[in-house]
Amino acid sequence: MDTWDLIVIGGGPAGTSVAACAARGGLRVLLLEADVHPRVHVGESLLPGIMPILDRMGALAEVEAAGFTRKSGTTHWQWGATPRWDLWFSDTDAYEHAYLVDRARFDEILFHAAERAGAVCHTHAAVRAPLWDGDRCVGVRWRRRGEEHEHEARARWTVDASGQAALLARELGLRETIAGLQHQASWAHYEAAGRLPAPRERQALFVAERDHWLWLFPLTPTRASIGMVRLDPGDDRESEATRGERFAAAVAGSTLLAGVLGAGAQRVTPVRTQRDWSYRMRRVAGPGYLLVGDAAGFIDPVLSTGVFLAMHAGFHAAELLCGELRGEHDAAAVLERYQRHHAELFGDLLRMVRFYYQQTLTRDDYFWESKRILLREDTELRPQKAFLILTSGLVRNLAYAAVSDAAQARRSAALGRDETTLHDPEQLGFVCCQLEFRPADGAEEPAQLYLLIEPRRVAEPTLFRTRNWHINCLAPRYANDPIREPALAGPLRALAGQLQALDDVEGEALASFWRRRRAALVAALAAMGPGFALARVFGE
Repeated sequence: MDTWDLIVIGGGPAGTSVAACAARGGLRVLLLEADVHPRVHVGESLLPGIMPILDRMGALAEVEAAGFTRKSGTTHWQWGATPRWDLWFSDTDAYEHAYLVDRARFDEILFHAAERAGAVCHTHAAVRAPLWDGDRCVGVRWRRRGEEHEHEARARWTVDASGQAALLARELGLRETIAGLQHQASWAHYEAAGRLPAPRERQALFVAERDHWLWLFPLTPTRASIGMVRLDPGDDRESEATRGERFAAAVAGSTLLAGVLGAGAQRVTPVRTQRDWSYRMRRVAGPGYLLVGDAAGFIDPVLSTGVFLAMHAGFHAAELLCGELRGEHDAAAVLERYQRHHAELFGDLLRMVRFYYQQTLTRDDYFWESKRILLREDTELRPQKAFLILTSGLVRNLAYAAVSDAAQARRSAALGRDETTLHDPEQLGFVCCQLEFRPADGAEEPAQLYLLIEPRRVAEPTLFRTRNWHINCLAPRYANDPIREPALAGPLRALAGQLQALDDVEGEALASFWRRRRAALVAALAAMGPGFALARVFGE
């Protein structure tokens, strides 16, 4: 009889996220996947909110190298009273892109990341039933394909990441449908497919029609994923052929979508259909178990939140379980914190999806509703920025918060160091340029701005990016958000443009850049305009 710290049921994004993060945190993890990778799956449009989670899993480098399309944002046609509008991830000041992926390849990368992290991962290993000791889940019975006998494995914790099969929730009767969102999705891949013209060629396109909406995701330069979501539950008696005909008619009948897809596009995969998109469980945590991903609930795909919710839940579950192992909290705290945070995040996104389907609204209505959802005592986001953060998977994102907090702590510590002379070191971790800004309102004391130049790190937020560097600006007087201040935004953006021109050698080390471009950088800082003065430059 096997004994583990954690058993994970399911090897999709939710299961592999919790398995990889938990194994990297020191837990002995068994992952059981009933199928085998690679496998076809819907959910190809990803959000920037998964980037720090991929980094924690040790999967980010392989995802970056896989050749997936870098999704720059989303384009929306006929959603509400505004005919056409865009969201650009670069406007979050955190991430410039997410990905449009072949899910078979993407899920396989995550599965291998869990193996590299130290989890013991089995494919063709179907969990037959959970094991109970009273109301506590203490493990599972499972069987490998082709074998007659069953195995038993026990663990202190079991995480159900079995997707819509929802093994534990079905046995416990926890599933609840979400009224008004019982839709049906169909999708297929097309070759020789068109895409939006520049600069939107890497945007995910969403087109709203009378009783359905359509997507176009440019997966490769020639292949696109085309999908249709019917705003009704569909008919179980409908044949596969009938569904395919309905799908083809919807694609051909949308003048807007057909104009982008092109007359020469050819469908090269079967039309696949999935129903019961929107549901939730009455609780997602109980004695000895946590539910993650689709096993905990799923919201309509209109905001592309499925993979984000799955991976975020997996990351959060792993963090809590590793914290328990380290003695930072007990099992009761694990259950309470996971249940509360999952309900808050799920509730935020569900409220936005419901609001999103009220298509008589304008774009500004969506933005303002997002601001109301995110409004906290310490939140003063513009409606546009609130909407972008919410729909990018950055709101309530614990992995992103951990990255951001660590970066802020490091930068705050760095600002406490003072160098009285300029050096040409062999290595540099950062360069900080302290500026004084005296606003036109005649304030007696100038505001202090700390322009920080650091090597690029994919999983960390930044104000501006150049070829090699992240550029941030700490501005305590302006709540560290100087771009919101009109008198600062223009000069800072102009300076960012000058830095982009100066940063002209791919892969250059910061110390080399400093030696080569120091004079030009200092001159650009000294010439930022009225009210600005360069106080000092220091680094480490």
